[in-house]
Amino acid sequence: MTSPAPTATARLTPAVRMGLSIAVAVGLYGISFGALAVAAGLSVWQAVALSALMFTGGSQFAFIGVISGGGSLAAATTAASLLGLR
Repeated sequence: MTSPAPTATARLTPAVRMGLSIAVAVGLYGISFGALAVAAGLSVWQAVALSALMFTGGSQFAFIGVISGGGSLAAATTAASLLGLR
């Protein structure tokens, strides 16, 4: 005797639950990065461009840390690139 196949809703529920948890985490990370970037003096569009061009979160925060500390654009880019390479 075989058990009946699970319904579409039963199959999708775990996936939706996992997707929502990832969406919440990414959203909170993005909000914290955006707030930090704007507090460091970047415009909203610069923060968006930085997020689009840098794919590691650590590099984004390192870039903002160097810029907010008074470092040059070259120093911030170098720090972010080296951190992204690891």
